[in-house]
Amino acid sequence: MKEDDLKSVLSLCEKSAEKGVKITLKYQEALNNTLKRAKSGIEDTINEFSEAEYNISDSRDSLEEQLVKIKNSFERLSTKLDYDIKKTKRNLSDFSITLFGRTMAGKSTLMEILTHGDGKTIGKGAQRTTRDIRTYSWNGLKITDVPGIAAFEGKEDEDLAFETAKSADLILFLITDDGPQVAEAECFSKIVKLGKPIICILNVKAHISDKDEIDFSLGLRNINKKMRNRENLDTIKKQFLDYSKNYAQDWTHIPFVYLHLGGAYLSQNIKNLENSKILYEASKISILKEKIIEQVKDKGEFYRIKTFVDLISVPIIDITDTLLEQSSENSSNGRVILRKKKELEKWKEKFYKDGITEIESFVIKIKSNLNSEIVSFVEDYFEDKNAKKEWDKIMKQKKIEEKSQDLLKKLENRCDEKVKEIVREVLKELEYSSYLMSKYNFKISGITDWKKIASYSLMIGGGVLSLAFPTFAIPIIILEAGIQWIISYFFDDRNKKEKEARLALQNKLKKNVEENCLKLEKKLKKNFDKLMKNRIMSLVKELTKMNNIVFQLADILKELAWNLNENLLELNKQIVTEAIHLIGAAGIEYHINSVGRIPGNNIVFMLDDGKRIPEEEAKKLYKLISERIDYTFQHNDKKILISRVIGNLVERKNINIEDKIGVAHIQINKMSKEKLSKLFNKIKLAQQLSKILIINDGGGKC
Repeated sequence: MKEDDLKSVLSLCEKSAEKGVKITLKYQEALNNTLKRAKSGIEDTINEFSEAEYNISDSRDSLEEQLVKIKNSFERLSTKLDYDIKKTKRNLSDFSITLFGRTMAGKSTLMEILTHGDGKTIGKGAQRTTRDIRTYSWNGLKITDVPGIAAFEGKEDEDLAFETAKSADLILFLITDDGPQVAEAECFSKIVKLGKPIICILNVKAHISDKDEIDFSLGLRNINKKMRNRENLDTIKKQFLDYSKNYAQDWTHIPFVYLHLGGAYLSQNIKNLENSKILYEASKISILKEKIIEQVKDKGEFYRIKTFVDLISVPIIDITDTLLEQSSENSSNGRVILRKKKELEKWKEKFYKDGITEIESFVIKIKSNLNSEIVSFVEDYFEDKNAKKEWDKIMKQKKIEEKSQDLLKKLENRCDEKVKEIVREVLKELEYSSYLMSKYNFKISGITDWKKIASYSLMIGGGVLSLAFPTFAIPIIILEAGIQWIISYFFDDRNKKEKEARLALQNKLKKNVEENCLKLEKKLKKNFDKLMKNRIMSLVKELTKMNNIVFQLADILKELAWNLNENLLELNKQIVTEAIHLIGAAGIEYHINSVGRIPGNNIVFMLDDGKRIPEEEAKKLYKLISERIDYTFQHNDKKILISRVIGNLVERKNINIEDKIGVAHIQINKMSKEKLSKLFNKIKLAQQLSKILIINDGGGKC
């Protein structure tokens, strides 16, 4: 097709764009309804927690804050989508191409070539700000040149560049034979993530001048030498493609064009027509022009529909992934809390049993020690009116109160150490982090104020529980008995009365010791129970509430994610249906049960059993969609379905489903970076189709 013969094709592209707008508006309404229901559900949840009496480290406030952030992010998403759609609609008649590349890569030269300019912009390297966005027309195509990648002056430049890319139907991306750079790969990966079709241009640099015939001949020879060295150029291409593994993407389907932009520009501006023709051919610029025209001719209609559809599908994938990721993180945190709570409860049972045994042994020892004192005390003080005073001295010597306090302190210390240990382990194991959705400023914070939880370790050990110990003294009745015996002494038989007095005093002392030891034991156990309640049970209760609230939030996030996923699956099916119609195969879309898709990367057709996509149509679809297409079959067993989508990267036996909570655990064996990249994408596709959250065997999200 000639360059000047695009009008009819572009007219069809405009009609496709109108169709794309209708599709987008339809699903925008469906998405907005989903977001409205989600916001309403979130508000109900917030009200529910507001009315509840949660005393767990301000977790209610933190939960509400997180839910509010989610609600606000949905509102921003609706607003942003509306803006993006209206902005793209304004250029409905334009087939838009956006030009990316680092500073001095040749973007200005390409612009001068396509516009037959005078070269004033070439070599400036100064396209750095938002004011330097340049738009021009070539053969009816709108081409926008954004600031050079290495020249982004902060987030404003970068955001503008990618906002421009979102509205583009095709991306031209320039690299040079100087060797690919990390910044280029990073930018490229972001464009791929937008689902954009790309033509990658490798600009070969070689000096050329028409100063004289000798300079021209030498320059031309150098250009031809470099352009013919396909092995070297292919190596540079491979180096660039290898970066895709860092971003879990596949760039192998992206077309590359090798050319010499400097030569192409010079060919348009030298007077020697023969040299101009030779240099033009040597530059290979015609290949790029033909490739652009070919893309517009063969895929332009699909690209224009896809531009609008991906305005919705890309952010849905981003926010769904973030919600699932946070849900997985919360579930993992909940399991940590639950495990530590169970550990504490198990320790509590043993600690309480051992503590009671220690108390009883302690009291028995006290009682035995006191009883051993009674015989000699009775012998010495049965007729002494200061017996009570002397008994008090013995009590002081025994240091019963101090020993009792020491016992409680020892139990308290053991209790406190365990509490500190549990708190430390919880804090260590939980890796709370915030997740930022860059495009929507979507940040989720942890729901629990862990500083306050950590204060357990500060609160405990703040003093021994107060214990009102019973006084071990001879009761008044004992003293009275002694006095009574002294009075009767003069009237009764001395020996008989002495014996009776000793026995009476001894019995009453033993009774006194027994009663007071029972009181001591009761008091010690009461204080021990108080210790258990204040230290252990309060933490168990705290952990229980935390656990419940974290799991509840995980469920909320997961439910929101799957609601959004339903919209995504419908969009995926719609874009595939449009592609099928464009290749002239209407009807085979009814063989497709559902479609999982990662824009710019992978797509999976889930077919009904017994259905097939004819080979010829499959080839045409791949050529049109320009995303790797895999096929699988529907199955009600989620494990089988997930296994089918993932393929042989993970054995089916290493996939375990928890149906009740909608989670699949997979065991990942050692694999290469390339295989991990493929697995990552297949897991995302499996999640879309199965509506099952997939996490690795260690509990983290894949």
